[in-house]
Amino acid sequence: SLKIFLEEDKKLLDEVVVVGYGTMKKSDLSGSSVSVGEKAIKGSVITSLDQSLQGRAAGVTAVSTSGAPGTSSSIRVRGQATINAGAEPLYVIDGVIVQGNGDSGASFGLGDALGNGKVSTISPLSTINPSDIVSMEILKDASATAIYGAQGANGVVLITTKRGKAGDAKVSYDGMFAVSRQTKRLDIMNLREYAGFYNDLANTGELSDPNTIYSDTSILGEGTNWQDAIFQTALQHQHQVSVQGGTEKVQYYVSGSYMNQEGTIIGSNFDRLSIRTNLDAQLKSWLKLGLSATYSNTNDDLKLADSEQGLITYSLTTIPDIPIYDLDGNYSSTVREGYTSPNPVALAMLDDILLNRQKLTGNIFFEVTPIKNLVWHAELGYDISASKGERFKPTVDLGGWVRSNNESSIQKNSSTFWQLKNYITYSHQFGKHGVVAMVGQECWESKYDYTSVFSSGLPSNDIHNPALGNKSSYNISAGFGSSAMASFFTRWNYNYDDKYLATYTYRYDGSSNFGPNKRWAGFHSFAGSWRFTNEKFMKPLENI
Repeated sequence: SLKIFLEEDKKLLDEVVVVGYGTMKKSDLSGSSVSVGEKAIKGSVITSLDQSLQGRAAGVTAVSTSGAPGTSSSIRVRGQATINAGAEPLYVIDGVIVQGNGDSGASFGLGDALGNGKVSTISPLSTINPSDIVSMEILKDASATAIYGAQGANGVVLITTKRGKAGDAKVSYDGMFAVSRQTKRLDIMNLREYAGFYNDLANTGELSDPNTIYSDTSILGEGTNWQDAIFQTALQHQHQVSVQGGTEKVQYYVSGSYMNQEGTIIGSNFDRLSIRTNLDAQLKSWLKLGLSATYSNTNDDLKLADSEQGLITYSLTTIPDIPIYDLDGNYSSTVREGYTSPNPVALAMLDDILLNRQKLTGNIFFEVTPIKNLVWHAELGYDISASKGERFKPTVDLGGWVRSNNESSIQKNSSTFWQLKNYITYSHQFGKHGVVAMVGQECWESKYDYTSVFSSGLPSNDIHNPALGNKSSYNISAGFGSSAMASFFTRWNYNYDDKYLATYTYRYDGSSNFGPNKRWAGFHSFAGSWRFTNEKFMKPLENI
């Protein structure tokens, strides 16, 4: 005879989640937030972290802005919050605000290479290795995001990376291989079908001077399927080696990874090399030191896929009787009156649209516990970025489509960001009453500058140096800018008997983007919740 008793699994309610400037038990949250764990992230074939939010977070919409590798998803938390301003959420990695949210190709000197320059297409999160992430918390409502003030108006995504654990060094390898392809393409006419359609137009008088090469459809084959010519089965692979371990006093996590992803359009590619180090040290019983540092180097090889007259458009409008290559192995061309269309394969492989990005981010913090239940957290965060965007258009003669002048342009961007945070947290439980109070200060400054050069008429297509172009075509531009913010904030959480919970948040922001008389503003928020499952009248229902 066996008597088996099942105990309630309180692990979910006792789970600690990240909130702005601290952590809380999930059961004590009054604001609205949703978690995406390591398992969900690892279960996705993704290049960038924002792609892992697609279909995995309630109230969060994630839509890819482009099919090119390394591009971003457009994230909307609880719908569109603005009409004429940025609507992307605020990304915070280990407490450091991510700079350059969803930059367009134009901001890197690539023109409209990725289509509409107003659409955020190049993801700043593609520089981060998803395998280094342990969790993501999406703060959704006013109460949860108020601690970030105006910066959190579109929601906040808090990203936490892996840290060390006490124990023997644990060496891990994490590898991934994936294949991508278009499962469905537009049904277009082959050469024989196109010839029949052409003859029907000629017979009905729609064409004033029909071409006789299509008169006998029986001798024609299928011709060139330009969709099949520009699309490919793309391979993706990623490799990571990490070491995790430490003692009771010092814990560490170190990882290095490499990822390479081909695009489904020929010639497009994205690769990333990243190195991460996280360290935590309990220097004294009252003093803790922590630091994080990440370096990443990414390379994008982009194509004119999404612009108004890009590869996909030409692959659908180029007639199928043109071969890809001529008898000499060169790209074929066509010269016909009233018809001009470049060879899409030539268009894909001839132009160079390259982007290199380097990024160093991280922080260093101290946690001091002068008395029991009181913790002072002091932190310095940084984000240093540099990029080089190159675009080269060679001279081309494809019959009816000619580019007589080559063009070369290079733009270099650099940016620096630093932030300083200090906040004190006091927590105490007395009887049925629980209080967690936090008060703090934050300031940050962001600077950027860029230099762009352009010229045409270079002596050869093998030379990609704008300085060697025609001097009359020189175009040099440069710019710089900066912004800063200072803030004071506080958050008070009250819990009575694990039944009634209340949260009050206030933040006072001052931004350099506004005039002296309109620079400061305050943001209040209050939230309450009732955990009725802990009431006495719910006890009889526990065994149901």
